[in-house]
Amino acid sequence: MTEDTAATETPPARRLIPLWVAGLGLLIVVLVLLVGLVIAKSAFGSGGESNQTIDKEVVDQTGILTTSPDVEHPPQRDIRIGTCESDSQSGARAAGTVTNWTSQPSDYRVVVSFRNDEDGTEFGSTSLTIAEVAPHRTSNWSTSVPSRPDVVFTCRIVSIDRWETGQAPPG
Repeated sequence: MTEDTAATETPPARRLIPLWVAGLGLLIVVLVLLVGLVIAKSAFGSGGESNQTIDKEVVDQTGILTTSPDVEHPPQRDIRIGTCESDSQSGARAAGTVTNWTSQPSDYRVVVSFRNDEDGTEFGSTSLTIAEVAPHRTSNWSTSVPSRPDVVFTCRIVSIDRWETGQAPPG
């Protein structure tokens, strides 16, 4: 080998550096595209599917149905049963609170079921309307059925609907 030939040959390590830099650049581009895709999907994702998923999760968590289309403040999270007991006669009574977490006065329609603990059969059901609950305020409610079996029983909220005071109740 002559001196001129040795000076013009590129060592193998120097030839790999441009490939390494190109690979790293490609990896960075792929990562940026993936991050952009995730951000776009969360920002522009399908709202209908998300709302249906949220509705289903709330029903699964609470066991309470609603026709009110509010996924930000589901009405199922507004209501609580405080007591479930025999009344002074031969009936059953349920009482509790409802808190309006929305920013406007709201009315509520609640269906309460009274059930035999032994076999789960319903021996009574009642519907009540709680009117004009102010925003971010709590109101007490109470309802009863005239008769009950001589067994241990449970009171259960079956459904709750909420609508703005002065508007028609949901379907």
